[in-house]
Amino acid sequence: MKQSKLNILKHSWGLYISAVSTWDAIDIERLKRNEFRKYFIFPWISLCVLIVCIFDCLYAPDKPLETGILHGIIRAVSLLGGYFLSNKICFWYLRKNHKAGISAVICEKVVGYSFTTIFLLNIVTTILPSLFFLHILNVYIAFMVWEGCRAIFKLNEEDRSNLVLVFTAVIIFIPFIINNIF
Repeated sequence: MKQSKLNILKHSWGLYISAVSTWDAIDIERLKRNEFRKYFIFPWISLCVLIVCIFDCLYAPDKPLETGILHGIIRAVSLLGGYFLSNKICFWYLRKNHKAGISAVICEKVVGYSFTTIFLLNIVTTILPSLFFLHILNVYIAFMVWEGCRAIFKLNEEDRSNLVLVFTAVIIFIPFIINNIF
């Protein structure tokens, strides 16, 4: 358990400090689909939801407990739904327009690790709402997907361009749309 927490921090931090070498290290790892979700995605989503619950309770003018729990549930639905829907859409696009031999587990790695930016920005802007302008940093997802496609999918630059645009748009906008629906 402690090793998985260290891996979460190591990979998340590495994607911001040295994305190229971190993606190469991620490519070497062989995790099953459920292990990746269990040891990377679900802890991040749980942390985001916990922080949303706590800080929305602190910042709410009336009914703080109800507000915190409601916003936590909404954030959980938007992050979980956004992750799974983004993963399905990206895999569908990848299978339709690129290599047929790429598995859903490999696509899930690229989408999941690219979601790190969404998770971190959710945490920071929940703790300090006045820093809402930091959401412009979601553009960094494009670089993460670009490097992920190079390391994981082994695509050359020409093949990566449209894939990066689609993956980035889906990863950024699906959680945002789900969050605004609720």
